[in-house]
Amino acid sequence: MECACTSRRLLIVLGLCMHATAQVAPATTLPGDRASIYEPSQSWVYSALETLAARGLLRTSFFTLRPWTRSRCAAMLLEAESASRTRSDDAGIDATLAALRREFSRELEGSSRPGRLEALSTRSTSIGGEPLNDGYHFASTIVNDDGRPFARGENSYTNVAASSTFSHFAAYARIELQSTSSPTPQPSAAAQLQISAADFTPAAIQGPVTGFTRGRLPEAYLSFAIAGNTIAFGRQTLLWGPGRNGGSLFTNNADPVLMLRYDREKPFVLPGVLRFLGPIRAQAFIGRLNGTQFVHTNHQTFGSPGVSVPDQPFIHGEKVAFQPTPNWEFSVARTTLFAGQGAPFTTRTLLRSLFSTGTGEENADPGDRRVSFDTRYRVPGLQNVLTVYLDSFAEDEPFPLNYPKQSVWLPGLELHPFPHNSHWTLRIEGLLSPHRSNAFSGFFYFNVHYLSGYTNSRQLLGSWIGREAHGTQTWLTWHPSPRTFVEMSVRSQNVASDFLRGGTLRDLQWNFEKAVRPDLTLRLQEQVERWNFPLLSSTTHFNSSFTVQLTYRTSGGSR
Repeated sequence: MECACTSRRLLIVLGLCMHATAQVAPATTLPGDRASIYEPSQSWVYSALETLAARGLLRTSFFTLRPWTRSRCAAMLLEAESASRTRSDDAGIDATLAALRREFSRELEGSSRPGRLEALSTRSTSIGGEPLNDGYHFASTIVNDDGRPFARGENSYTNVAASSTFSHFAAYARIELQSTSSPTPQPSAAAQLQISAADFTPAAIQGPVTGFTRGRLPEAYLSFAIAGNTIAFGRQTLLWGPGRNGGSLFTNNADPVLMLRYDREKPFVLPGVLRFLGPIRAQAFIGRLNGTQFVHTNHQTFGSPGVSVPDQPFIHGEKVAFQPTPNWEFSVARTTLFAGQGAPFTTRTLLRSLFSTGTGEENADPGDRRVSFDTRYRVPGLQNVLTVYLDSFAEDEPFPLNYPKQSVWLPGLELHPFPHNSHWTLRIEGLLSPHRSNAFSGFFYFNVHYLSGYTNSRQLLGSWIGREAHGTQTWLTWHPSPRTFVEMSVRSQNVASDFLRGGTLRDLQWNFEKAVRPDLTLRLQEQVERWNFPLLSSTTHFNSSFTVQLTYRTSGGSR
């Protein structure tokens, strides 16, 4: 009942967004009201805008709803430039503003971009030793990488991205050639028996496939924008959460989902007494998953290992974010898996998943529901130094704050240790998906109806921390210029021993990225890893990886 009430409140706010008689939040606007493409989730632009927000130059940033369109990024740049005129900041801030102005010069001019090349990139990742790639059951050596396949040996990825914008319409497509040198070894027969028992399936669900060369269209969409609203259809990336490591509810850890998405891009303020909620943004989507191998419905289990069921599940999600003060942002979201094999998509199943107040049985099942809450706060007195944030989600419970011991928690902080020097950043994030009392092991991201869990193309849609584990990740970053950085990070994951016998993973990673020319970026990355999962191997394993990537982008100041 409470879960349904949360859902209804979300839908009411979404309705207000779409029928906005509400007052638009005071923010700098761009020439015209044109559509634009979304800035890629791995772009340097996000870290640059985070730096400006940490310095108090952005009021309406909404970092828990990403990616942003290029028009939205340009509007935030204008807001930051306006705020910077009334205060004295270091030279690094001035350089960041200048770099962003070059990047978004076309958006600031309000010109269309018919049929143009966006980017070309090639990347090589060489892995020595045996990596892990089943984050749903164990862990993953590479995370938050749009579900790209990887295996021992040489892995290569070549991308071509193009876009077109005209008036209220925009289109984007990214084609990727993926090649992995070897197939991933399957767990032993004994291990597969334990996996199938943990998942309540007749045979073990198989992890991501490798050992092939294929062409993919990981991102492609058409969008229409009007009056601060954008509607887009196609394969799209979503990042819902304040953490750098991805959110608890929706991340780029898996393949982008084919979806129809609504995005209230331009913040608005509710009238009357509700003005205290401050600027508001919202997103909603409905899409279809891929790679689900097992579904249980009508007292029967459908599927077989390694083969996708013919009728894949659908997913919808809604998220509303509020910014009551310049320093405080919070949001509420939910996602629901519904329909699919044994329960075809109909208007009735959709409405039941949106509005049902019960749990239902078999054909009356409202779906696999998750609710999240996150918040981000710039600490008073330390506004230019410290930002703290918290992400959480509840599985089959109405709200994580009401059930703290039954929920997943991802706290973190962002520290700029030198108040008048924006070049250094320290970020620390903790992750906890605990064992729920009175529940089976591996409860999170799992459902007794959708036995392949909260996955797309066999990769977790949620946090890499997985179904029952705890861990941390720390990043120390030096930005000598807006588009150049050197970074060291440490990642730790400890899976509970009562879930598939548990295990540990430790990573140490170095990153270097430099814009060698305005239109050409070089990225180098090296990682060493140690993992020990007794169900997979009786010994501790070590692996190392080295990545080289060259990216040519034709946006902004590169012209």
